[in-house]
Amino acid sequence: MAPRLLPFALGYALSYLIRSASASLADPMAKDLGLSPGGLGVVTALFFLGFAGAQVPLGRVLERLGPGPTLSGLFALAALGCGLVALTPGLLFLAVGRLAMGVGVALALVGALRAYQIWAPERLGFLSGLTVALGGLGGLLATWPVIWLAEALGWRGVYALLGLLSLLLARSLRGILGDGGGAGSAPGGSLPLGTLLPLAFVAFTYVGGFFALQTLWVGAYASASGLAPDEIGALLALLNLASVLGAFASGGLAAQMGTGRALLLGMGLFALGLLAWWGGKALSLSYALLGFGGGFNGLALAFVAGVFPGASSRAMAWVNLAGVLGIFLIQAGMGLAVERLGYRWALAGLLLLEGLAILVLGLRALSRGSLGSKS
Repeated sequence: MAPRLLPFALGYALSYLIRSASASLADPMAKDLGLSPGGLGVVTALFFLGFAGAQVPLGRVLERLGPGPTLSGLFALAALGCGLVALTPGLLFLAVGRLAMGVGVALALVGALRAYQIWAPERLGFLSGLTVALGGLGGLLATWPVIWLAEALGWRGVYALLGLLSLLLARSLRGILGDGGGAGSAPGGSLPLGTLLPLAFVAFTYVGGFFALQTLWVGAYASASGLAPDEIGALLALLNLASVLGAFASGGLAAQMGTGRALLLGMGLFALGLLAWWGGKALSLSYALLGFGGGFNGLALAFVAGVFPGASSRAMAWVNLAGVLGIFLIQAGMGLAVERLGYRWALAGLLLLEGLAILVLGLRALSRGSLGSKS
């Protein structure tokens, strides 16, 4: 990876660490500030509100200013948010800080992919997989390393450290200029709904479905199955490790067989994991397939960038928003289905959606002749 591109990849890893660290720091923070479960839930949700709400408007900013200046400003905002959380005397500063953090890291992945499209378009698929893998490693750092740091520095000290890292990254990104068409150029290129909506559906179903399972339902199902805590932990570790390996593999496969084919392969493996889970096969096999196939999720945005070369920032922002909405709606929808019908019907519904998404992507790619694109 060229030195110019390294800060973008590290930025996504840092954004993933910031996003995931809240789970490890929630308990000491709530005890220190006297937060009720309801209050803790609200301030946690504010991060994702800022993250989702910033996608589309900031996509235009990214297209106008370029990835370097845009992400530099956003990570400076994330640093401010971390600082507010670290220094907060109560709920107000905490809420504002969490919101600023969410906005600050909102375009970490989209901005990185835009940078790759500008300066290394022939390696876009490979670099997207590598970046998602680094994000997964950032998520792993948010577990026991963050817990250990919190014991040594306190939860406020951890947020202060995250703010310092964000500030250093913002500084490193500040001097990376260029947007592929001249700084300050107006956003160009149209976004025809007939092309955008199918890709948004793919992200909603595949990306949203994977993260909905990873962040809630794989653990909830294992717990409901009566497994011991150490068995549950081993299964979750297997899924998360498989997702990192899948992300690494997706980049190499995209370079060899094209982004479209590699993305379809990942979606197919994810669907096989759902099928094995639905069929009552060994959870270890199911979770390994879910994780490995889900690790290809970064290729969804890389594929979008290739479809909309003249408006990739806005297109990726819209599709990324669809993926974020998919996490919430699929997570909630599965909850209702599990409550009323049980896990088998809930999994059957998600499997049907995944099958439709594979069909939609396959037809879209074939109609454009883009399955073999090496971007």
